[in-house]
Amino acid sequence: MIESALTALGLSGDLWLGQFARLVDQLPVVLWSTDQQLRITAIRGGGARAGEEGKTIEEAFENPKHAAPAVAAHRAALRGESVAYETVVHGRAFSARVEPLVGPQGDVVGVVGFASDVTDRHDSQERLRTIIDSDPDCVKQLDAAGRLLDMNPAGLAMIQAESIEQVRGLEIAQVIAPEYRAAFNDLNRRVFAGSSGTLEFEIIGLKGQRRWLATHAVPLRDASGTIQAALGITRDISRRRIAELALVESEERFCKAFYANALPLLITRLSDGMVLDANEAFTKLVNRPRDDILGQTTVSLGVIDPARRASIIERLRTEGVVNDIELELHPRDSAPRNGLLSLVRIELGGQQCTLGTYRDVTEAKRAEEQLRASRAALRSLATRQQDIREDERTRIAREIHDSLGQALTALKLQLVAAQDAAREAPALSARLAETAAMVDDLVKGVRRIATELRPPILDQLGLPAAVEWLAQDFSRRTGLHCRTAISPTDGAISNELATALFRIVQEALTNVLRHAGATRVDIELGVKSDCVMLEINDDGSGITEAGMGPGSLGILGMRERAAALGGVMEVAPRSNGGTRVAAWFPPR
Repeated sequence: MIESALTALGLSGDLWLGQFARLVDQLPVVLWSTDQQLRITAIRGGGARAGEEGKTIEEAFENPKHAAPAVAAHRAALRGESVAYETVVHGRAFSARVEPLVGPQGDVVGVVGFASDVTDRHDSQERLRTIIDSDPDCVKQLDAAGRLLDMNPAGLAMIQAESIEQVRGLEIAQVIAPEYRAAFNDLNRRVFAGSSGTLEFEIIGLKGQRRWLATHAVPLRDASGTIQAALGITRDISRRRIAELALVESEERFCKAFYANALPLLITRLSDGMVLDANEAFTKLVNRPRDDILGQTTVSLGVIDPARRASIIERLRTEGVVNDIELELHPRDSAPRNGLLSLVRIELGGQQCTLGTYRDVTEAKRAEEQLRASRAALRSLATRQQDIREDERTRIAREIHDSLGQALTALKLQLVAAQDAAREAPALSARLAETAAMVDDLVKGVRRIATELRPPILDQLGLPAAVEWLAQDFSRRTGLHCRTAISPTDGAISNELATALFRIVQEALTNVLRHAGATRVDIELGVKSDCVMLEINDDGSGITEAGMGPGSLGILGMRERAAALGGVMEVAPRSNGGTRVAAWFPPR
C-alpha cells in the first residue's frame, strides 16, 4: 500500500525505499521487524543502532528487566495480538507497540514494531513521582467506585498499610469512620461529575489507629479531557482537631463552672471595665437582669470605687491577680452588701479581660462587729471589775492599817502598861509578856495582809519605788537575785497604768517562782519612743506553748490588764534560755 502511494507520487523502486529510510532515520522513532524466532530482520530510525540486525529481541536489551516486557509483547504478537508497552533501551525510554507480521498466505510470519522516544516525558513523570513520594501529605487516586488506584508513602502510613500492593483496589471508604462514609462517597461522585471539594473526616487505620484528615479532591483528566480518576491531597489534622475538641470541652466546662457557680462571677474588659458576661448568682446579688448588666462598667454598677480602680488595674497588669478587695455593693432596691472581690487577668478573643469573683461577707462582717463589740464590752466589764477590786483592796488595806492596826497598837500599849504594873507577880508578868509577843506577830500579819492588798508605797512614792520594793521583797523571800533598771518616767504613768504595771510585775514574779526554776530575774521599766515599756527576763527553763494556752489564767489576766489600757503584752521564750515578758503602752 505504501509502495503504490509512492508510485502515484512519481517515486518507485530503490528510490522510494531509500528516501523513506532516510526520512525514518531523521525521526525520534524506531521501526523494526522480526521473524518467528524473534530475531530482528530489519531496524531503522533515530533510536536504532548499527549491528542490531540478527540479534534476538532479548539480546538487543542491556538489562533483562527491561527486556522482559518487550519479549512478552512480541510473543503475544506472534499469537495475533496487538500489544503496547513501555521499556528502556540504551538508557532511553520508549513507548512501543507491536503487531503481527502477516505473510502472503495470511499466516503470521513475524512481528513488526513501532516505538517513540518518550525519555523527556518519562523523566518528568519520574521527577513528579519523586516529589509525590516525598510529600508529607497523602496523595491518592481513586476510581469512580471509590477504589484506590495509587497512593504515596505518606498516605500508606496514614492508613497503616505496608505497601501499595496491599491496598490497591481497596474501597477507601472501608478505612473511613462509619459516620463520615456517606459524605466521602458523595464527594467522590461530585469529583467524577467535574466538581472539586473538601472534607474533614476521621479514619480508622488497618491496625486500628484513628486519625483526623482534611482532603481536597479534584478530577484527573487525560489528554482528551475524560476524567480518569479523582486526585486527592489529604493532610493529617489530628493535632489541630484534638486541640479544637479540647478547646470546645474546655469552653463547655468553663461555661458550666461559670454559669452554674454559686459564687457571683463576672467577666469585664480590662481597658475600661465594661462587663462582658455575668452569671446568675451575680445578677441576683445586684438585683438586676443580665441584659441590664452587660455593657455597663464595674464603676457604674458600683462594684469598684473609681478612685481605687487605677491602682487595682495597675496591679492586675503587673501581677495578674488581685485578691480580697473590700467593697460595699449597692443592689437595686436593696440594702448595701459588704464583700470581697478577687480579680484574675485572662485573655478572651484576643483582648485582655478580668474574671471577678465576689464573696459576700455581709453577715460575717456583722457577726464580726458584734463579736468585736461583745469582746469590747467584756473587756470593759473586766476592767471595771479590776478597778472595783483594786478600790476594794485599797479600802480594805486602809481599814486594816488604820483601824485594826491602831487597835492592835493600843492593845500593845495596854499590855506593856499592865506588864509594868505586874512586876511583883512574876507569873502574871510572864503571861503578859507572852501576850504582847502574840500581839506583835498579829501586827506584822496585819501589815503584810494590808501590803499585799495594796502596798502603801505604790500610792505614797509611786510605781518606781513600788517595783524596787517588790524586787527586794522577792529576793528576800525566795533567795533569787532580782535586779531592777528603772528609768525616769516624767509623769508618763497614770494611777491606773501604775496599778496595772505593778500587778503585771507581781504576777510575772509569781510565775517565775512557781514554774521557771530560775536563779536570776531582771526588771526594766522606762519610756522609749514616747511609749511606757516594761520588760521582765529570767534565766529559767523557758515557757512552752502549753504554758501560754487558754488555761494560763495568770498570763491571760496580764494581757487583759494591758489591753484595757491600750497596751500590748508579749510572753515568749528567750533564744538563750528563760522567758521574756514585755509590755508597751502608748502615750497618755
